[in-house]
Parts: sequence; structure tokens; C-alpha cells
Amino acid sequence: MVEVIVIHKWKDEQKNDVMAFATKIMDMAKTKKLPTGLKLEELFLGEKENEAVCRWSVDSLDHLMETVKSFKLTWEINAIEVEQKYKKGLF
Repeated sequence: MVEVIVIHKWKDEQKNDVMAFATKIMDMAKTKKLPTGLKLEELFLGEKENEAVCRWSVDSLDHLMETVKSFKLTWEINAIEVEQKYKKGLF
């Protein structure tokens, strides 16, 4: 599994679509209905800034991005594979 950070940025007129999508993804995560190999770890929502950040554990970045494409989202999405270098309490 790899860690991926996804950054969503949207325009004011897209807010309702983004909020509906965020609710759908959180519900899928809670009910364990996300596709196999995709696990939503965290979701941070900055509504005032029109940005959201999600942290995923995935089998591959390609699989996550193919799944994202299937939702036909209309806002900007950037995904990067990351490696945790620090966590409070580990060092």
C-alpha cells in the first residue's frame, strides 16, 4: 500500500457538487463500500478557501486516479504519492 495526498480545489459555483461528493465518499468509507485497494484515512475540508485535502492508503496511485476519473469531477484535483517522515510521538 502507498500513501497518497489528494488536494481538491473548486470555484464557488461548484461548492454544492463538492460537498455532495465529499459526503458520498465519507459514507462509502464508513460503510466499507470503497473499491478494493482504496482506503480513505483522513479528509480535511477548508470550505472558506474552497479546498479539501484527503489522505488515502491505496494499492496504487493509478488505481486511485482511474477511480477518480469514473466520478467525472469538474474541479481541480492533484494527487501525490507521499512518505511520512515525521509523526508526533514516534521520535
